[in-house]
Amino acid sequence: MLKIALEAVNTIRKRTQDAFDGAGQFDYKPDRSVVTQTDLMLEAEIRDIFAKRSPGIPIWGEEFGLNGAEEFESGWIIDPIDGTRAFIYGIPLFSTLIAFVEKGEPIVGVMSFPAISTMVYASKGQGCWMNVEGKPLRQLKIAENSPEIVEQAVITASGIHSTSYNSAEGTVAYNLDALVKSARDFTFVNDAYQHAMVAAGRLHCAIDTLMKPWDSAAILPCIKEAGGDFCALNGDREKVMFGGSLISACTSKLLDNVVELMSSSIND
Repeated sequence: MLKIALEAVNTIRKRTQDAFDGAGQFDYKPDRSVVTQTDLMLEAEIRDIFAKRSPGIPIWGEEFGLNGAEEFESGWIIDPIDGTRAFIYGIPLFSTLIAFVEKGEPIVGVMSFPAISTMVYASKGQGCWMNVEGKPLRQLKIAENSPEIVEQAVITASGIHSTSYNSAEGTVAYNLDALVKSARDFTFVNDAYQHAMVAAGRLHCAIDTLMKPWDSAAILPCIKEAGGDFCALNGDREKVMFGGSLISACTSKLLDNVVELMSSSIND
């Protein structure tokens, strides 16, 4: 399945790069998230590849929903452009995300960043790998001496929604301020790219307060195969792709420390 997923992202990469150069027009979905014609075009093309290469397997995509099953348990998950605002506004860190899931567990994950000619991908038991055009393929493995407490960690978030800075869009105002004040360093990094950098050992923890299954699924195998850990913001490590949020971290202890701080009272 990894081979098929890589074939799909390689097939659409040039078209995505060309569309990024001319991006600018978009519409709003009912939930006020952004969609472009490129999202729709790319998902349709990926679905066509999967239908030909793995017929009969359910496909669940952000733009066209679920086909091939009444409820999703196993099959493909697609986010044709994760970080659509980055795509529109000329920030080259948007991605195409593809995962293959078995019984609720993502076992293959591909994160393609076409504007910077970079892919991070993993398959269960086969490690996590980074492919940068023009450079040798390299395996990603998080260092064993990585930080275990927030004060020693470089931490990122994709935005301030559903936090103490801006409670809009979410049901919980997580205490992001506690991390900003405590972390060794804190910055904002776009969407899936921050999690890719956790797998690469460049960042120690990445936070997304609001996530859909198609946002999370491809990330999880990459973090796991690189030796990291992940959970939803409530600390749950089961069925994380359905958890509505995501924290990835280089160590389990750091992950627990971040969950504790994010859940602390804003007035503490």
